[in-house]
Amino acid sequence: MRFEGLDLNLLIALDAIIEERSVMAASRRLHLSQPAMSAAIGRLRHYFNDEIFTISKRKLVPTPLAQSLERPTRDILLRIRANLISVPRFEAANSQRRFRIVVSDYASMVLMHPVMKRVYDSAPGISFELFPFNDRVHDQLERGDVDFVIVPDVDVLDGHPKQYLFADEFCCVAWTGSRKVGRSVSLSRYLQLGHVTAQFGPTRRAAFEERTLVKLGYKRRIEVVAPNFTTMATMVIGTDRVATMHERLAVVFARNFPLKLLRAPVRISGFREILQWPASFHSDPALVWMREIISDVAAEIDRTPAAKMTFG
Repeated sequence: MRFEGLDLNLLIALDAIIEERSVMAASRRLHLSQPAMSAAIGRLRHYFNDEIFTISKRKLVPTPLAQSLERPTRDILLRIRANLISVPRFEAANSQRRFRIVVSDYASMVLMHPVMKRVYDSAPGISFELFPFNDRVHDQLERGDVDFVIVPDVDVLDGHPKQYLFADEFCCVAWTGSRKVGRSVSLSRYLQLGHVTAQFGPTRRAAFEERTLVKLGYKRRIEVVAPNFTTMATMVIGTDRVATMHERLAVVFARNFPLKLLRAPVRISGFREILQWPASFHSDPALVWMREIISDVAAEIDRTPAAKMTFG
């Protein structure tokens, strides 16, 4: 299809190449051969009378013109998808829809597990694909590459709708057989103990509790750095180490492993989990349906105080 002499299929190619910065990756994404993608670049160059991309260190670098086309191209494709391609009606019971969600392992266990169970009971054809956080989350949401992002309130992404889900606090977790950790832990003992924490992504970003303690001026002896929250709890088993983690997740592990929960000797402010979705697909019937499911499950979680657990 052409508009003012431009083959609109070329916009799809342009969007993919700008995002991937690679003919091979863009070809794979669009299920095209590399010669076909190279031909699309040639047609873009002819239409805009511009190189569109140059090569630097084996990567495609967009020219200033291509950079200026990035946002409007993305907006056009998102509007077409939202208004012309999206199915106006959504019948969950018969749907084969796959929902793509960026979510931490913490929220996966505390929230998404009961969400997926509820969806399985009412709409078994629906599937999920969960992604870890990365440096491109904002772009993924902006482009509509993911349907939802579940983030702490301190990491909310600007420009997209958001909805409160539930709140949580922090506590300490220790092995039930620990000789150095009893029914409670003082601040001095807490700082003397070995600690398990987590770091995330290629930048190895510190966990929230570590960032908070550093700001408060406390220095812990970090003996184990785990790749995620769920690994932290099991890493203390068989040792005298302690982990400081989300109460709701700690409760899940304490029910299944030899762990005891203790009140943290340092006040670490609680946080709120937030649901976000692409502004361009705010009215998508499938997303509206899934938002209601997630919100209902989150409301049930929020009504059950994490502090209802037994410490020590």
